[in-house]
Amino acid sequence: MLAGIAIAVLIVAALGLGLRLYMGRAAEDKLRPGEDVAIADLRGPLPQNGFFACPAGYCGVEPGMVSPVFAIDADRLRQLWTEMLRGENGIVTVRAEPERRRLVLVQHSAGLRFPDVITVEFVALDPDRSSVALYSRARYGKLDFGVNRRRVETWLARLQQLASAAPPR
Repeated sequence: MLAGIAIAVLIVAALGLGLRLYMGRAAEDKLRPGEDVAIADLRGPLPQNGFFACPAGYCGVEPGMVSPVFAIDADRLRQLWTEMLRGENGIVTVRAEPERRRLVLVQHSAGLRFPDVITVEFVALDPDRSSVALYSRARYGKLDFGVNRRRVETWLARLQQLASAAPPR
């Protein structure tokens, strides 16, 4: 009986390790067809394994939340974004398009290294005001157990704190 339990535990541990190695490989840090999306061009219904925030009037689909407006220009907001991401684990920048004020990231979960794809667009509302459109979604599975919503809400809250504390440049 005890030997059977030990074998089962070893099998589960080996499967977990194998999954972690598979999900952590370099191929998971590349975009796949259909993952490079322009947030303003999204049309519904969107999969349930993601969450997105958009400035009012920017998206063609009702966002999960309306992004805050920042009293800084879009380029400064992008700089604060970089600061905000410091300390985040498992993030890989897959695409950086400064001329389009756009980033695509992959963030791996801590345990099994499941990848989520995150698209970020910095939106200029006028010369001294900006916002951010943010679409975070799981690459695998139909559900994300609220992970992407929490990520978007947390990152936007941190960005608001940085923007309110940062002197304009």
